[in-house]
Amino acid sequence: GKYKFYFIPMFLCVVISSLGMIAGIYLLKPAINNYIIPFIGQEHPNLSNFLKLLIVMAITYFITAAAGYINSRIMLKISTGTLFRIRTDMFKHMESLPLKYFDTKTHGETMSLYTNDTDTLRDMLSQSIPQLLSSIITVIGIFIMMIILSPTLTLIVIAMIFVMFFCV
Repeated sequence: GKYKFYFIPMFLCVVISSLGMIAGIYLLKPAINNYIIPFIGQEHPNLSNFLKLLIVMAITYFITAAAGYINSRIMLKISTGTLFRIRTDMFKHMESLPLKYFDTKTHGETMSLYTNDTDTLRDMLSQSIPQLLSSIITVIGIFIMMIILSPTLTLIVIAMIFVMFFCV
């Protein structure tokens, strides 16, 4: 709850990063079809529009990288702060436990709670949740881009996915 206001910019950065990757991939189509292929065999091609497209691609990838970096920094702050709070709460709780608890548990079990289990929770907060959001947005975005570019080819791909699932 302490970091709930960080989740809005984190979500925006994940969306910007995912959509930026999709946009960068989409910009390869006009680069190849409109500029690279027509320039083959020309001695003095006009590269001004191609240069503009390359600048747009560079800006798109820069914004994508910046959003990814900001997302990483935000998630680092959230996960580190949450991890600190959990370890502090665990220590306070452990101070109130009876001595019998420490007689029945090994030192390794207790230390595992502080190290392995909390680190696993930190990994989930800092990596798994943003990657899950990014993957969902990327799959939906690519599917929409496929429908826009070629509905027929999209249907063939979907049919082949079902065939692959059936075979597996």
